[in-house]
Amino acid sequence: MRSAAKLKLSVRERRADIKVLVCFLTVTGLASNTTVGAQGIAPDFSGIYEGSSTIVEPGIYPFTSRGEQGHAAYDPLVGDPRQVDDCAPESMPAILWAGTLNTMEITHDGDIIVMHLEHGGTFRSIHVNGDEPATGQPRTELGISRGTWIDETLTIETTHLAGGVLFTNRGFPISSEARLMERYRRESGKNLQMELVIDDPVNYTQPLRLAREWFWAPNEQVLPWDCISLGPRDAEPDIDELRRLLR
Repeated sequence: MRSAAKLKLSVRERRADIKVLVCFLTVTGLASNTTVGAQGIAPDFSGIYEGSSTIVEPGIYPFTSRGEQGHAAYDPLVGDPRQVDDCAPESMPAILWAGTLNTMEITHDGDIIVMHLEHGGTFRSIHVNGDEPATGQPRTELGISRGTWIDETLTIETTHLAGGVLFTNRGFPISSEARLMERYRRESGKNLQMELVIDDPVNYTQPLRLAREWFWAPNEQVLPWDCISLGPRDAEPDIDELRRLLR
């Protein structure tokens, strides 16, 4: 039995001041007809950011009966896919809270915005003003994300999720029918204020609202996430294979 879930070839070790999230984005609703004007230019959020250690979340999670049952039954030693595969892919929305200081790089490439999160070596592609997903699109860990500029706020809608949990260590179920709405806006300097609204009537009687600040960190870099899977935790690792991989 081993104690570590992951063995990484590169590890981020640094000290950072804990900063308090100074403002919670005002909820503007799930729909708006106000978009960037024809003569306006959408903001460019390109750059590297570090996620604040402070997360604003609901004081009470308004479970449906099914959601309450799912939360009560959740066991991270069983429900976390890393118990079977240390290198299992990250999922939405859990990736937004992963790691104490999850570093993220945002790049703009035409109508596609790419978010590269260090944790899990995760890449998210957001298609700005993209079409509705075609019928029969598969449901995946990260889902399908479409972006819209509303004034100077980047709004991202994500659907077609495989389902999972909000926090891998605490549970709070998310169904495959959930619809996520992220909003990113610069309030001061180049820091990004992020609001996440989760609409999942399967598990919650009303939408959940969470928030986090992403600090501008131009001197940082997104390090490679080199993961070696040692198999299920209750299995003895193949030492010879581990030595080979480490060479």
